[in-house]
Amino acid sequence: MIIFLLVFLLCFCSGIKTINGQPCTVMATVGRQNTQDKDNNDYNNKGVNAVLLNNNRYQFDCCGFISTWEIFARNGAAVPIDVKVQVWEDTGGNLWNLRGENTITATIDDAENVVIITAPNRIRARNDDFIGFYEPFGSVVTYGGGGNYKTTNFVTDQTSYNWDSEDQGNNRDHAIHAIIVPSQIPVFTNLDDTVAVSNSEVAGTVLFTLTISDGDAEDDSTQLTLANTVNTGSASTLFEYDSLTLEIKVRAGVSLTPGDHSMTFSITDPCGQSSTGTLTLRVENDPPVITSLATSNNKTISEDLTTETLLHTLEVTEADPFTCQIDSTGVPFVIKTISGSSKYGIFLSAGASMDYDTQNAYVLDLSCTDTYDVTTGIYTVYLKRNNPPIINGLPLAIDVQEDSVVETTLYTMSVTDPENTAVTCSIPTITPPTTILFHKPSSNFNEFDIVLQSNPNLQYDLVRTFRLDISCTDGRRSDTGVFFVNVLRNKPTVFLNLQNTTTVSSISSYIGQIVFDVEVTDPENDQVQFSMSCVPSTNSPFEIYHSGEILLTRSIEGEFVPAYDCYVEVSDGKTTTGPRSLTVHVLDINYVPVIRNLPLPSPLVVSENSPLAMSVFQVSIQDNDGEDTHTYTMTSSPPDGILYFDIDSATGLVSTSATTIVDFEAVSSTDYTLTITVTDTKDSATQNLSLTVANVNEPPVYTKKSYVLSVNEGSAGIILPDPGYLYTDEDTGDTHKFSMTCGSNVGYFSISSTTGLITLATDVDVDEAGSAASYTCTVIVSDSVLTDSATLTINVNNINDNTPVFSNNLFTYYLDISYPLNTVFGSAVATDADAGTFGTFAYSIDQTSLGIETFGIQTNGDLYLKNSLTSYGYGASLSFTIQATDTGSLQGTATVFVVIPQTTTTSTTTTNRYITFWEYPANPAWVVILSVLGVFILCLPCFMVWKNKGSCTYKGRTDDYKERIREPSEVYENKEDMTKQRKVNLRWKPWMWFERS
Repeated sequence: MIIFLLVFLLCFCSGIKTINGQPCTVMATVGRQNTQDKDNNDYNNKGVNAVLLNNNRYQFDCCGFISTWEIFARNGAAVPIDVKVQVWEDTGGNLWNLRGENTITATIDDAENVVIITAPNRIRARNDDFIGFYEPFGSVVTYGGGGNYKTTNFVTDQTSYNWDSEDQGNNRDHAIHAIIVPSQIPVFTNLDDTVAVSNSEVAGTVLFTLTISDGDAEDDSTQLTLANTVNTGSASTLFEYDSLTLEIKVRAGVSLTPGDHSMTFSITDPCGQSSTGTLTLRVENDPPVITSLATSNNKTISEDLTTETLLHTLEVTEADPFTCQIDSTGVPFVIKTISGSSKYGIFLSAGASMDYDTQNAYVLDLSCTDTYDVTTGIYTVYLKRNNPPIINGLPLAIDVQEDSVVETTLYTMSVTDPENTAVTCSIPTITPPTTILFHKPSSNFNEFDIVLQSNPNLQYDLVRTFRLDISCTDGRRSDTGVFFVNVLRNKPTVFLNLQNTTTVSSISSYIGQIVFDVEVTDPENDQVQFSMSCVPSTNSPFEIYHSGEILLTRSIEGEFVPAYDCYVEVSDGKTTTGPRSLTVHVLDINYVPVIRNLPLPSPLVVSENSPLAMSVFQVSIQDNDGEDTHTYTMTSSPPDGILYFDIDSATGLVSTSATTIVDFEAVSSTDYTLTITVTDTKDSATQNLSLTVANVNEPPVYTKKSYVLSVNEGSAGIILPDPGYLYTDEDTGDTHKFSMTCGSNVGYFSISSTTGLITLATDVDVDEAGSAASYTCTVIVSDSVLTDSATLTINVNNINDNTPVFSNNLFTYYLDISYPLNTVFGSAVATDADAGTFGTFAYSIDQTSLGIETFGIQTNGDLYLKNSLTSYGYGASLSFTIQATDTGSLQGTATVFVVIPQTTTTSTTTTNRYITFWEYPANPAWVVILSVLGVFILCLPCFMVWKNKGSCTYKGRTDDYKERIREPSEVYENKEDMTKQRKVNLRWKPWMWFERS
């Protein structure tokens, strides 16, 4: 009854009034709270367990949620007893539908039973619905005189029923009523809003997603009605609304028109509570963007250029069709599309006429437009002035012999044009005038030959100098020069190597052998003729050719003339020079040289990698011609031995090559035969030198000196990826092993000696204090003798391997029912052992079981009251879950109990403690049961003593006497057995106290 009065006062203060219209706008009461007559408070003997109260007192006149049921239990009811309170809808056509029902328990007999229904278990009652109730074991609701009703007997639960077929009863008002509260208005949480949209967005692009909110947990997406009600601009043409995903998208096959386009949406719950919101889609045009001018906005061209030329390709970013043009006027340039392409280019117009001296630059204003926006730009064309051709290195004069007879190119004149233009040259004037000098183009570009014609009949005594005035032009500008031709008087021929002496062997000479070659020079390069006479002149063995060669004409073997004096003359046709003498000495027979220290008894061993130019062997010879000069040469088998070994041609010293190292792994063979030849210019001797190349161990070498690996923090035994070591070893067949050292970071990693793979030797956790995220080690490769090393960096990745943990699994707080809103009442702090990003987490709260968002949690873990506690009532115990979720989606949870004490006195909030034994609702119940059981166990012996009239001795049963009379007739083997049996029969059996007479 106290609870009922509190609810009544609450309703009265809230302005309870008669329900009118749809939907409900205020809290209201439907039904009867009390009846005047409680005598006839059941339907016994009538087979009634279901009642429909089709009286206007029990009829709903608006749409809302039933938040509280109150029933007055019938007098003498066996409580607690369950009753299903119902709301029925008359659909017409003799059919009623069950709108909903709540099963409540009447725990108080002959008094009000108030039950608060929380979301989402509330029944939505609508206009013209009626209250009913159903209790399988008979009615528990009292009634008195009053309105109409109908009764029936349900064998099972019914969701629809023909109440029209039941008889109408009257003069009964049932003590049941419902408190109905208005449904909350659904709203768009992100409207009104304006969204900027690029006109280049493609079909299907999601531009906006509607989000809604409804405080009624019963109103899910299937209960709410969303609609696009009004559109302005071209919104209905350009955009579409997806009612399933609540997304606004670009329609297919449309071109977005710049401007504002609005879409108005409505949201309505089943009670007709509704709201609207407007989304304005502002389509913004993307103007053309000329990207190419940012990197290339000018060009320099020659003023001579006249052909149509592409100067620049415009790169324009624009989704819509666009055009480009030059806005400057009176310029020899144009913008048009490039042939074979959709791009625009800046062109020099065909036939353009430009003059650097008149205008040396053009600043072109250009623009591109997509009909909505115009983008402008500037492109500058600089002119390069034409430079005149340059006659290069023109000499002032050239000399010509007066006896010249053939056509002669006196000089090849080179002309350079800075623009590489073809140049034309001419000789306007020759002084004195003559036709024997002229010019003609050379075979090379912009080169010209100055030519003296054949048989010019030059005469030094008549004309000694000719002046040629030369002019060269590129068609716009020109260069000039002067060239002189001097006529020279003829000069006699000159001997170059006479007087002289020579020798000839009497044994090795042969007929036709050239004994001497006379060398002469003629200043005019005239053709010359030689003549010669020798002393002694009798049977002279020598003859001179017009080439100047003196030949042996007969054998002089056994010759006794020790020398011949020959006299030579030369004539160029105009002048004779000479005679000049040549003495020829005849030599005796020659001695052949001999190699004394080859061949060797065994091959000579040379180790690979021997130093360059290292001495290997000295060839020793003997020659009786003490004054002979000797030359040494060498060949090799295999031939590549010449690459690795050299011989000094003057001394015969054999050494390793000065440029190529002897490499055991690279040579074609390890055994070489060097054939050494020594010659004294007349005769030669040959011997073989055998060499063997010996192998030498060489170290392995890393070709890459630095490696990097990454591994996630984890436990020992994890194998890291293959580092992919790159190293070489010239010794084929060597076996390599790996080792590593990490300085002070000992024990973190191990390495496989055969594969080089790295393994975590211990657990590695970046989150631990003092742990490193990167380790630098040295990896060593060895062929068991020689080694090389490289640097290995191992980076340990920080991963999300720790879940946030609350300081307690359970937090309990006591809050007064009138605790102020938005006020912190406790703190639930969590920690995350991860370092860095993964150590950051956010708090959230799961209070779905409460139906509404009663509590909130701040970013620092503080808990606060978000909605009033009055709907739960005094003595309520609420529980919900708090969550801490890190950036890697790992989540820790804890449970929070909030107890509303059974008092109206403001209580102090208790935080961060575990619930006590007596505060947990189940514990007092168990204590009571165990206490009753203990009392029973303690009282049982006293009760049995009382039943035995205060004696603990067994009195026996009525038939015990008869059994004792029959004892002698029983046969026992001995007296001891009989005594034992008597003791058994006389034993006290307390559990058989009820058998006493």
